[in-house]
Amino acid sequence: MQLKKHKLLGAIRQMAIASIYAGGLIAAHSVIPVQAQENFDDAGIQFDVDTVVEFEFAESHGADLSTFGVINLDTQEKTPLIAEVKPSDSEDPVVNKQSDFLGTPGNAVPQPLAEFNFKAKTRYAFYLESSYKGKPVGIVYSATLPNLGNNSLQARFDGNLSALTSGGSVIRWNDNGTLKVREDRDFNDFVVRAGGHKACPFGNVSSKPQDEKVSYQAKSLSCQN
Repeated sequence: MQLKKHKLLGAIRQMAIASIYAGGLIAAHSVIPVQAQENFDDAGIQFDVDTVVEFEFAESHGADLSTFGVINLDTQEKTPLIAEVKPSDSEDPVVNKQSDFLGTPGNAVPQPLAEFNFKAKTRYAFYLESSYKGKPVGIVYSATLPNLGNNSLQARFDGNLSALTSGGSVIRWNDNGTLKVREDRDFNDFVVRAGGHKACPFGNVSSKPQDEKVSYQAKSLSCQN
C-alpha cells in the first residue's frame, strides 16, 4: 500500500510539473506582440516601416475655406499639409453658384503638393478643418474617432494601400460645414490624391537599408543612374 501511495503521489507531481510547464509556454507565447496591420483607408493609416507619402490637391467645391492634414492618433498632434488661401478660384457669386465654388491647384491652393513621413507602427488618420468667412465650422476625420466627436465617416478612399503604387489613392471629403445653405454628402468638397507610384530611393543614396524606408510619390519621376 505504501509503495502504491508513493507511485500515485509521484504521478500527481509529474502531472503538476507538466501543467506548469505547458502554462509557461502558453504565457510566453501570449506576450509575443502581434505584428501591426498596415492600413491606408477609413480604418486608419499605419505602416510597418517609416513611409513618406506625397499628396497632391486635385480640386475643391463649396464656400468653406479648408485645410487638409494628418493627425497622430496616439499624441493627437495635427500636421497641416495642404491649405486653401481662398474658398474658390472666382469671387463672382454668379460663377460660384454655377461651379459650386470650384477651387483648383495653383489658384485656390497655390501649393498643391505636400508630403508627410509616417513613422513605423504609429496610428494616424487624416483631417479636414474648415472655416466660413473667418469663423470655424468644424473639423472632420477620415476614420471614426468617438474620442474626438467623430462617429460618422466624412472621407472616402478611392483605392487603399495597394493604390499607392498603382495610380494613387484619391481621398474625397465631405466637409460637413455647419453654415452651408444645404446639407450635402457629395464628397467633393476637397479632393486629394495620395501617392501614385513607389518612388526611387532618396537621391539613389540611402542612409538606411532600402527596406527600412519607403516613399510614394504623386507625380511620376524617372530614376537617374
